[in-house]
Amino acid sequence: MWAPATSAIALCVAFAAGGASCVPSENVGPAVGSGGSSSPGQGGSATATGGSSGSGGADGGGNTTGTGGGPGGAGGVTTGAGGVGGSGAVGSGGAAGASDGGAAGASGLPPLAPCSAPAVSRLKVWEMMTVGGSMMPGSGSPLRTFADGYEMYVVWTLTGGGYGTANTPLKNMGQYANGADPTKNAADISGEAGITLEYATTGNTYMQIRTGAVPHGGDHFKANLPVTAGEIKLVTLKFADFRRPGGSTPPGADVLTDAFSLTFVAGATTTLTLRQIRIGAFVPPCN
Repeated sequence: MWAPATSAIALCVAFAAGGASCVPSENVGPAVGSGGSSSPGQGGSATATGGSSGSGGADGGGNTTGTGGGPGGAGGVTTGAGGVGGSGAVGSGGAAGASDGGAAGASGLPPLAPCSAPAVSRLKVWEMMTVGGSMMPGSGSPLRTFADGYEMYVVWTLTGGGYGTANTPLKNMGQYANGADPTKNAADISGEAGITLEYATTGNTYMQIRTGAVPHGGDHFKANLPVTAGEIKLVTLKFADFRRPGGSTPPGADVLTDAFSLTFVAGATTTLTLRQIRIGAFVPPCN
């Protein structure tokens, strides 16, 4: 479990429905989650390997900030190919996408029907946290309008040893925003091959899969996100490439059938933009 951080200052900002707030109690905090629209992505593939950190917390229906566990270890390998997304995006190409989940041309998946609330691929609950630095926006939702939908946008400015987390619960039921029990609100994604992201990042960033059984701490399966220098890219992180810190095997059914949330972690000063988060045929409930 986590030990309280004594050298870092945790910023926990709540923006869930109902105004729920949380007090960080562990080394790494929860992350963001919530929908957005599609946009054109630039072509190209990327590969990333290496370690990453752990983190904590979860989020509920709305926008909130949580807490969590500390940075973890080895990351996975990721590859992807460019595509075409919604109007007004960075890059060449340009068929417009018109839904919360994004255009099928960008991810190769059919678009998702949007939720009534702001969301990225129907993920509307985002818990944000920073330890050893600051983030923008410093309060309120990290979701902002983009084209005909939304994107998640955050800037973490971190000092040595600092980190930022954005946690999004897959069923839009957050431990902090809704008081949800992670063991009762996990999703089964074992039938899918991986997670496709339409994103941009300027610094060291990785993604963790947190389970209902272990929603906090640093011992999570994770994979690195290739740095894109701020350009929007389309990348698929295959579950076969995820690793625990120091581990050598991919996640098994015990993990993938108990997926509570995804946590995006910045290990250095980073600007992160998320426009699509697609897990095969899995469709997050709008609740």
